Parts: sequence; structure tokens; C-alpha cells
Amino acid sequence: MGLTRNFAKFGAIFRRKELARDLDDEIRTHIAMEVDENLEDGMEPEEARHAARRSFGNVALAQEDSRGVWLYRWFDDFGKDLRFAVRMLLKNRGFSAIAILSLALGFGLNTTIFTVVNAILLNPLPVRDVGRLVSLDNIDTKTKFTQARAEKLGMSFPNYQDFRRQNEVFTDLATWQQIPLTWSGGAEPRQVQAYIVSANYFDVLGLNPVAGRFFLPDEDTKPSSNTVAVISYALWANKFGADPNIVGRTMNLNATPFTIIGIAPRGFKGTISLAPTEQVWIPTSMYPQVLAGFFADNFNDRRFLAMNTFGRLKPDLALPQAEASLKTIASRLEAEYPKENGGRSVALTSLAEAAVGVNNHEQFALASAMMLGAVGLVLLIACANLANLLLAQAARREREMTVRAALGAGRSRILRQLLTESTLLSLAGAVVGLVFAYWGRGILWSYRPSFIAQNDVDLALDSHVLLFTLGIALLTGALFGAVPAIKASAPDLVDTLKAGGRGNSVGWRSNPMRSLLVVFETGLAMIALIGAGLFIRSQQNAQRIDPGFESEKLFMMAVDVGALHYTEGQAQQFYRAAAERAATAPGVQSATVASNFPVGGGLGRTIFPEGQDETTGYRGTLTTINSVLPTFFDTLRIPVVRGRSFTDNDRKDTLKVAIVNEAMAKHFWPNEEALDKRFHFFGEPDLRQIVAVVSNTVINQIGEDPQPVAYLPMTQGYSPNATVQVRTTGKPDAVIATVRGEVQSLAPNLAITNVQTIHEIMSQALWAPRMGAALLTLFGVLALVLAGVGVYGVLSYSVNQQRHEIGIRRALGAQENDVMRLVAGQGMRLAAAGLALGLLLSGVFARLLATLLFGVSAMDPWTFLSVTTILLVVAFVACYIPARRALQVDPLVALRYD
Repeated sequence: MGLTRNFAKFGAIFRRKELARDLDDEIRTHIAMEVDENLEDGMEPEEARHAARRSFGNVALAQEDSRGVWLYRWFDDFGKDLRFAVRMLLKNRGFSAIAILSLALGFGLNTTIFTVVNAILLNPLPVRDVGRLVSLDNIDTKTKFTQARAEKLGMSFPNYQDFRRQNEVFTDLATWQQIPLTWSGGAEPRQVQAYIVSANYFDVLGLNPVAGRFFLPDEDTKPSSNTVAVISYALWANKFGADPNIVGRTMNLNATPFTIIGIAPRGFKGTISLAPTEQVWIPTSMYPQVLAGFFADNFNDRRFLAMNTFGRLKPDLALPQAEASLKTIASRLEAEYPKENGGRSVALTSLAEAAVGVNNHEQFALASAMMLGAVGLVLLIACANLANLLLAQAARREREMTVRAALGAGRSRILRQLLTESTLLSLAGAVVGLVFAYWGRGILWSYRPSFIAQNDVDLALDSHVLLFTLGIALLTGALFGAVPAIKASAPDLVDTLKAGGRGNSVGWRSNPMRSLLVVFETGLAMIALIGAGLFIRSQQNAQRIDPGFESEKLFMMAVDVGALHYTEGQAQQFYRAAAERAATAPGVQSATVASNFPVGGGLGRTIFPEGQDETTGYRGTLTTINSVLPTFFDTLRIPVVRGRSFTDNDRKDTLKVAIVNEAMAKHFWPNEEALDKRFHFFGEPDLRQIVAVVSNTVINQIGEDPQPVAYLPMTQGYSPNATVQVRTTGKPDAVIATVRGEVQSLAPNLAITNVQTIHEIMSQALWAPRMGAALLTLFGVLALVLAGVGVYGVLSYSVNQQRHEIGIRRALGAQENDVMRLVAGQGMRLAAAGLALGLLLSGVFARLLATLLFGVSAMDPWTFLSVTTILLVVAFVACYIPARRALQVDPLVALRYD
């Protein structure tokens, strides 16, 4: 019965006009019949009509009650409220435009930042049921790590195989390693990003190919025999013109022909959220063809943590339970292989979190929360301003609300009407804000670091973004509309219906809600500006950090001779020739070859000093290795503190030598002279003698603690991947093409990539602090302007409302200074209260940002003092203007007007 009634009411929504006409006809008929009966009883016609209407009662109330029977009452009321709200907004177009644009600014900023956060952090992987996918990583308690956030370390390929066979928590377990490949056969060789993956990689992710197929179960079991590849949708569309016949064609990767067997789904580019969209996937069985040097030699070494592993949890299995089970397997493997797996266990991480780097998610999340918090402050300040505007409007509409109440409208009914108006205002602001966000995301993304391509991240205004904007719009409408609505829905009938009441005194007691909002928005502006100030100081400190080498007139380019299957001898000859050709080019001062880029990290190996190894209980330290030519230190201008540089006499068959930086010397031999000391790598008996100590340089990122580095002669620490680094006599851009041509002439099929000046590399390293400082400064300035406007608006309204009181004061002899102190003093007291609140809250929030700052304390006194001074100046200006207007009040005019 209830279901039938509900269906009937729902259907009535679409028949409202017809039902209304029927109801009107029925009421008229009923009254007419009553009139006829009255006439038969002998009444006069006019009297009969009046008596019939009195007997029937309130027609409007009867219509309301009848509609409540055949229509949802709340729906009917909502429709009326909505229509009235639209009329009110159109009537007050100036107010509506200011309110909508102010909200649109806040919504646009919030939606723009959330769009980026959503794409990178919240929904980075377009795979099936991503919540059941987890990353499996080794954690090492036996090895020391000097680099921050290096807790989870990947996994070796043999350990992956054991975990896949022995685990009982995954439906399946897959592995991958990201590598660059040289794609030849076109006009010139180019580099393409690729993954070597287990055959079940796509199956574990729950993906289906757009065309062709994915890998068969046995296509990762036959070494060097599975020359098949899957390409990404973007690579297919951009480089193959979306050729429908692509499946079956071949592409030469690292001088090996691979047959394209399938195309990955659109938008999928692997499990790294910031990876390029153009990707290739090949089976792990092909590692001998695509890896070289140390990576190829140690692919099957249990100690070498080169693989990334993920699995799909079985249904109804929680992550902690799964991790406990996997730790048991790790303990068995540690007991079975104590040398390689000693001190190693495992940890699980959500694959969505690991998409930005399994050890980087916390920093990304903190930075994202900071940005969302900053734009949230701007929106809250805009809300506070609009709440004050609505309070002022409510005061103007007080008589209207009083008349409504006098005619029988309940408080809840008036409250619903006013909340509908504020919510409609908020939704209109959200729509305009989405337009701002559509433009804003493009502007923001144009300032991305250069190593991220335009289409590498999909910044679509998808359903998550739209729901976020809708949610904050509804919340904002309720937030800034609630207080004015509550105040306006309970008018004082007697006072308001009198001829008008006089304004109250200027001050907290007369306008507590407006005053509280001023304090609130001033405090929020303080927080936003403190954050901006700290990041400006941090960015300035980051720019002043000495990288440890001369960062002018320097450029570099990357080469991968392993992709051409060069032997070590061929590669060494190429490196020497490349350095010599580059050094003799016009405009070049010197040139060298090194395995690592400056500020680019590098291969890490565990080092033990002489007399210690994994069996003695000594904890080795994971240390960055950089293989270089003898000209390296002169070219980069890295000072040799003591000892000698490498020479051509340091060959493969001579004494193994190394040069260490001061951080490594201090770490392994504190309070001792490191020169002539010896060390060895994990698992290797050969000792290397230290022949020099050089100054520290930035290794991984700007602002890090000095990291230990061991430099090896390229002849004794061969790397198939290297960088040609060139110092010029003038601007590097003028000679890049010449040097590149000289190097290319040595190997026409070699892909030369990542050609960059040191200025570009340093700019990329400083991108995060610069971008953070720029955005927070923008948000802080907007917060400051909005807060200033808020103080000005409240005081201006108060002056207008208190013209009578000011006129009396002037008539009784108050001087200009007295009136100035009255008005400006009240505003400054509110601003001071807001500053006190802001200082208190800033102290709490600033500490949360400490890990994102460079060389500046989260409680930096200069920042707090500077921001306080700026806010006081802005507050004074905002108070001074209304105070000057108050001086222009003519006592006679004010008294006569009132």
C-alpha cells in the first residue's frame, strides 16, 4: 500500500498542473454547492457567498493540504523556495555577482588543485579494483641508509619467484622493472620508456587489450626467446598513427626485433603515475637483450633489489593479515639464504600509494594537503566575507521576515527559504568556479617540470572532481548561509514592526557575529601568509645551496651503449673518443664522461671498510657509485681536498682505486684519515684503495644531508649507461648541436637523450620549492586581500548603520580624533584578536610543514614578525578608510534623517 502511494506521489510530480486545475475546479464546485444551499435557506446572494467561504475556510491552506496528500510536500515547498531564490538573486544582481565571483574564485582554486591531486594521488591507476592491489617490498634492517625515505627497497627476481610460489595471500603476484630502450629503424634512433614484466603482469592488473593480446603464461620462461612486445595506446596513436594493422608488426628495440602482439588500454601507462604515456612492455625472459653491465650480470642475484613487485590480495583478506603471512616466508628465505637475505623482511603498501614512489607517498600527500589547505583557507575567508554580506542583507530584509512570521510562517520555513538562497548562490559560484578550474588547470600544468610531458597526467574534470566541487559547494552554501539564516529567521516582531529602530553602538556587543567573522578571516589570512612566508624563505635558502660543483657553462647528454650491445672494450673506446671529440669542439673548455647526472642519484651498492663484511656483524652502508673518466673532477670543478685524481694509468688490470667524498670519509672513518684506506662491495673480495678525498656535492636532491659517494675509474667500474658532460667557454646553447653531432658521428645508431644545460637540471631540482613558494604566495595574497576587504566591509556597514550615533557624538563635541579612535580602534581590536588566533594556529600548522622546508625553522621568527606587520598595515588601511568616512557625517543631517 505504502509503495503504491509513493509511486502515485512520484507520478504526480509530472502532472502537477493538471491536478492543480482539478483541485481548483473541485473547490469552486464545493463552494458553489454551499452557496446554493445557503440561497435555499433564504440568504441574500452576497451573504450566501460569504457564508460559504467562511464555512469552507482558508482556500490556500486547503490547497496546501490537498497537495500534501497527492504530492510530496517537501518537493512542492522546495520548488517554491527555489523559484523565489532565483527571483531574489536576479533582483539583487550586484550583490549576486559579487557573491558568485568571490565564491567562484575559491571554488576554482580548490577544484584546480584537487584535479591535480586526484590525478596523481587519489586515482592514479586505471586498473580493476585497485584497492585490492598492493606493492610487495623488501625492508633491510642490516644495511645502513643515509638517504632519507629509503625504507622500502623493491625485490630481487629470485625472491619474487619464491614469494609467488609460496604465498597464500595473493590470487597472483607480478613483477616489473622500468628501463629505457633505444628504438631504431626510423629517421633517427630515439629512446622509449619500457618495462620488463612477468607474463602475468596485465592479468594481475585486470586489464584487457584494445587490440591483439597480452603475454601468454610461458612467454617469460625461455631466456632470450620471447621477442614479443605490448605497446601503450598513446604510443600506438602518436607514433604509429593508430594503425589498425599494428599487431604483428615489428619494432627494433636495443637492436633486437620485437613483434607487437597487443595494445594496452587507453590511459594505461604502467603503475607509475608520473610516467610517460608512451610505453613498451616486454617479458622478463628478454633481460639479456635489453639490460647490460651490472644490471644484466646481477639480474638473478638475490641481493640485487632491481624489481618492483605487486599482487592482488585474495577476497576478504586484510592487508595486515597478508603482511604477517608474507613475513613468515621472508623469515624462511632469510634462513635459507642468510648471506643475501640476512636482515631482510617485507612490507606491503597500497599500489595506488606506491604509484608516486613507494617511499615518496607521504611527502606527496603532505604537499597536496598543504596546497588544498591553502586554497581551503582562501575559500573560508571568501565564505566569511559573504556571510557578513548576507548578515547585512538579512538586516535589510528584517521587515520582510517579520511580516512573513506575522502571517504565520514558521521559523523552520523561513530558515529553509534562506538556506535555499545561499545554497543556490553557492552552486552558481561552483559552476563559474568549474570554468575557472578548466582554465586554471592548464595554466598550472604549464609550469610543470620539463621532464613531465603535457599529456603524461590526465587532468580531466572527471566524476571525482565534479563530486568534490558539488560537495564543497553544498557545504559552503550551508556554512556561510546558516548563521545569517538563523538570525533572520527569528525576527523581533515588536521592534521591527515599529517605525524603524536605531542602530546599536559600534562594537563587539552590537554585532558579535560580524565581529567574530572578521576575527576568523583575519586568523585564516595569518595562517595562509605564514605558510607563504616560510616557503619563500625556504626557496631562497634552496637557491643559495652550493651544489658542490661549478654550475655555470655546463651541459650534458645521456648515451646508452648497452642498447647497441657494445662490449666493455668497445664502450670504453667510445667514451674516450666522445670526451676527446667534445673537448676539441669550438667553444668547449673540457669534457668528460660519468655514469651519473649531477643531482640525479645513481646506482647504490653496499660498502664495507677493510676487515669487515656481512659475516662480522658490521652493518654496511648503501652508497652511491659514480664511474667517471679522469677528466671528471676538472670538468665539473669539484675540488680535490687531498690526494690525486684518476689518471690513464688506472686501468682494469692495475690496482683498484677509488675517490670518495668528504661525507663518505666521515661516515666510514670518523676522526681518521680516509686517504689510503680500503673498502670493498658486498659479496666482492677485491679491495679498493682510496687515492683522494673530494668535496661533497648534491647527489639526489637539493637540501639533502651530504650523501656518501664513491667515485670509480670508468675502466674499473664499467657502466653501459653514461652521460657526456661538457664545460663551455661561453653559453652552452651555442655549442650543444656541434658537440651532439660529434658524439653522434661515433655511433649513428646511438640514441642521444636528455640533452640539458646544468641550469635546466638545477631548475628541475628546485621546481618543487619554487612552485610551492609561488602558489602559496598567490594564495596568501588572495587571503590578505579578502581579509582586508572583510574588515573594510564590516566597518563600512557599521558606519552606515551608526550615522545617528556618530552624529550625536559630533553634536555633543566629539573631536575628529575621538571618532577616528572609535571606528578605527574597533576594527584594529578585531584585527588584533584575529592575529592572536592566527599566530596560535600557525604555530601548530607550521610544524606539520617542517619536512618540506629547506634551512628554515617552522617557527622562523622573521617570517612571523613580517607577516604580523603586513597584516597590521593592511588592517589599519582597511579601518582608516571607513573612519575617514565617519568624519564626514554632518550632525544636523544625521539627526534630521533619523
